[in-house]
Amino acid sequence: MGSNVKLHRVAVGLFYHKIGMTNFRKVSNVVVRNNFFCWLIVSFIKLKVRVLYKCKPNFMLFSISVVLKNLFMLSGDIELNPGPGLEPDKSSISIFHGNIRSLRNKLNNIINYVEEFDVVFFTETHLDLNITNNDIRLGGFEIPERKDRNSEGGGIIMYYKNNININRRNDLEHNLVESMWFELKTKIHTVLININYRSERQAHVYYWHYFDQMLKTALEENNNIICLGDLNKNFADNLPHQVSDVIVLNGLQNTIKKPTHFDTRTGATSLLDPILITNSIKVIDSDTITIDRAISDHDGTYVTIKCGFTNSKCFKRNVWDYKRADFNVMKQDIEKQDWTALIVNADHIHTASRNFTETFLDIAKRNIPQREVTIRSDDKVWFDSGLRREVRIRNRLRKHFLRTKNRLLEIKFKKQRNKVNNLKKTSKTTFLFKYQ
Repeated sequence: MGSNVKLHRVAVGLFYHKIGMTNFRKVSNVVVRNNFFCWLIVSFIKLKVRVLYKCKPNFMLFSISVVLKNLFMLSGDIELNPGPGLEPDKSSISIFHGNIRSLRNKLNNIINYVEEFDVVFFTETHLDLNITNNDIRLGGFEIPERKDRNSEGGGIIMYYKNNININRRNDLEHNLVESMWFELKTKIHTVLININYRSERQAHVYYWHYFDQMLKTALEENNNIICLGDLNKNFADNLPHQVSDVIVLNGLQNTIKKPTHFDTRTGATSLLDPILITNSIKVIDSDTITIDRAISDHDGTYVTIKCGFTNSKCFKRNVWDYKRADFNVMKQDIEKQDWTALIVNADHIHTASRNFTETFLDIAKRNIPQREVTIRSDDKVWFDSGLRREVRIRNRLRKHFLRTKNRLLEIKFKKQRNKVNNLKKTSKTTFLFKYQ
């Protein structure tokens, strides 16, 4: 707070003390002589204190409120949600891809599918220079990296959480391929991630030739590679030898085994969105996520890899339970307190400030109950206990399924996963409606 600490202590210490107004003027003039805006606010506070001092004691609560509001304006560093600044470390990193078929008008719908992932890719974004990064921000993610074609088709974008160390690698990209490369750094290794969009109009032979060139360049540097995106080639069928040779000879394996594209006209399905990974990367989980057909005719795909981070931490915090507070008794206690004696008998301005603060907090603690709550650093404001319970059930089912590969457990897990996704939509909508 710098010099504002002095202003705070001067204002609080001499609050409701008419004799000290002269000293308040002297000190504040010294502190803010080079800050005209701050001087205006302090002058306004002094005027309020003079007026409020002449009011009846019944208006003391109002007086305190008005003065403190102005002091908060002066401080400039009031933390809205104080507590340990913990980042949500994880033992794994999850990566998502979805063909979005125009991103601009679908942000509010797609966030429910991707908010739990660490790195998110979209293809066919249909963006151009008229759309700024602020126009397409996703809550909980950093400013995206993008490669636009035009508003009519194509385009790639990448979102990532603030605890993810990822950087774009332009040097690995080919100017004749709609593709981006990124370097993801974890505690145990570095991973190169390649996101692609291959249009149906792009020549088959040339594309895979350029794709092979990019892979070989990347493999000279790093054996840990993940390639994903919409390649417009059905990986559920027997691939042409030009494609299969590129995949096999570069040591890649497809982790997606289910259809990802659904033709609403013919009912045909195909696997156009593979996730290709070198066997040096430890894969924890990989699957598809059903996307509403109003959003896209592709399902999303994801992979979770081991990265060596520690588990997410949480901490305890005491909060005021204002709903159970007895404000009438609190007001009486404040009116009975001899505030002038607390300040006049102090031998130093710091002592006066401390006396005021401690006495006021003691009164508050007697009349406002407190309770201890658990703060999870990666929780959303609308994330309630009921939703958290369903998430735990989903995670247990997922863990059992990954361990046993039981078909029945897989069905239960996916049913619970869909339930959680629907509950998240409902909780978020209810919260936003309540506080609009």
